[in-house]
Amino acid sequence: MSFLLDPLFLIVIGVAIAFLAERGLHKILRNPVLVLSVVTVALFWSISGLLYLNYLDFPWLGKAGSGRHFMWNSGVELIGLKPPIDVSVTYENPFCTLNIVAVLLFATYPLFLYLGVYAGNKIFSKS
Repeated sequence: MSFLLDPLFLIVIGVAIAFLAERGLHKILRNPVLVLSVVTVALFWSISGLLYLNYLDFPWLGKAGSGRHFMWNSGVELIGLKPPIDVSVTYENPFCTLNIVAVLLFATYPLFLYLGVYAGNKIFSKS
């Protein structure tokens, strides 16, 4: 995924989790919100982490889909824009500002999912 798209996807998935939990998924899982949230964040951290470490990329997007570059620039080249962030510095210095910010952004993933679940609970609750 990417740092631009992941928060949006996590919020939407959080709303979907709240919807499923409200519609009776608790009959199958004891605590569906917790289980689905843990699975979702683990998947997002795994896939995004592999992208950021360049173990995974999207080859059909060309250079725009290469791991860390895609995480920071979200493939904006595909719509004709110049990539706003030069990621070459992230390879030279592991403790550069961009890498530290990336760790902080990864740490916010549970927050975005929580916001989605919270919004979904407000939308779908039967009160």
